[in-house]
Amino acid sequence: MMDRYSVAKLTEQMKTACVGRFLIDVPASMEFSYSHAYVAGFWISAQEETQQAFDARVQARQVEIESAPDSPGRKNLERAEDYRNNGFTGKIFRYGREITKGEENGKPVDWVNVKLEAYVHLNGVSFDFKAPDGYDAEKTANLPKLLDKLRLVPQKEIPGAAGFCFGLGMFVDPLPADDTEGIAVLAGFPDHPDLALALNTRAGTKPDKEGRLERDAAVDAEMPLWLRPLMDKLRKGKRNIHGIEGDEVAEKWRELNFVHTYGFNWEVNGTESDVFVPFMHLEMSTGHPVNAGARPVSTFLGEEALIQLWDKISSSIRVRPTGPLSGKPAAPPGPQPGDTASAGDACPGTGWWQCREGDNGARVAGGRRQFLTKGQRMPQALLSRPQSLWNKLRGVQASYRLDQTTVWTLVDRRRQARTDGTIPPAACQGLSA
Repeated sequence: MMDRYSVAKLTEQMKTACVGRFLIDVPASMEFSYSHAYVAGFWISAQEETQQAFDARVQARQVEIESAPDSPGRKNLERAEDYRNNGFTGKIFRYGREITKGEENGKPVDWVNVKLEAYVHLNGVSFDFKAPDGYDAEKTANLPKLLDKLRLVPQKEIPGAAGFCFGLGMFVDPLPADDTEGIAVLAGFPDHPDLALALNTRAGTKPDKEGRLERDAAVDAEMPLWLRPLMDKLRKGKRNIHGIEGDEVAEKWRELNFVHTYGFNWEVNGTESDVFVPFMHLEMSTGHPVNAGARPVSTFLGEEALIQLWDKISSSIRVRPTGPLSGKPAAPPGPQPGDTASAGDACPGTGWWQCREGDNGARVAGGRRQFLTKGQRMPQALLSRPQSLWNKLRGVQASYRLDQTTVWTLVDRRRQARTDGTIPPAACQGLSA
């Protein structure tokens, strides 16, 4: 298994994925892909494709729709409309009209739904838009309006315009705040399929009544007694990342085939009308076998290394900086209060950092809150127990280090240490073995 020192090398080079209105950094050796995006009632997918292949595929789709059985008195395909704007060319199909009779306020009414699809292409990239489950016939103009906001995003480029990005494309603002927008990115190491990572965001939906911590407590309370010894809770509590408040739960499980699997979760319950505070769920899990249905497998990383990797990736989640149209001021450079760094990492920014250690009578050498400078190695907390009478007489202070890597949280970006002497600056310390 790789240890935390190897993970430090693994995460030296990072790359950035744009997920909706947010950014996340993953190791350069990770591969990631996007799910279909969901915006304003449409599922959207993107693919690289030649113009010839696109034209043939769209023509075949039109033939397929036209050949579907017609409803009595009308054709299945109602309209095939050419689309051209912002360099994109393609077609919009409206078909499959359905009329449902009902009653509102004591009067008979007809609810009319149609199926809408659009296919557009630009510079070797195609985008498919679908509302296969029906769309209000009176709101079909929403689709071309959404197409007008589509922009192409070059490979490996993070867009600077305000809006919602989903890999090869993005929608520029303004988008309606009351419409749902969602996307997920999936990531993993090609040589190590036992570990998987996913970040999912969804805005415009009503928050759940219970957050992750409440749901986790309910699940634990209902867990059978025989199952409880198989699970260890590594972390459980509130965690703020770049000003975004979420719930963090991390667990270790002993499987029936005697391997350990891990699950790390950070979740934001979200708001219904603020796209910058959506439902958000980051998950990293281990134990995935190569063949579906096989038994869980041991991960290529040890426990401390997994925690270090989780902290490195999760701490990078932030709102994507944009131009003036974003309505959100760009964050100052460097880490923000609430960001975390693990022992052994290079300190990402000068300021006051605080660790969680030091409870139950134990004290942290140098204090739980320490002034660290950018570039120095984040220290592993050195803990001391209360002195016994015998140790006081001998002038001895017992100290120890936890096996779990110390996680430090930035609490103050002050560039200079206070000079009152109450909290001395931390010395550069190496990690304990």
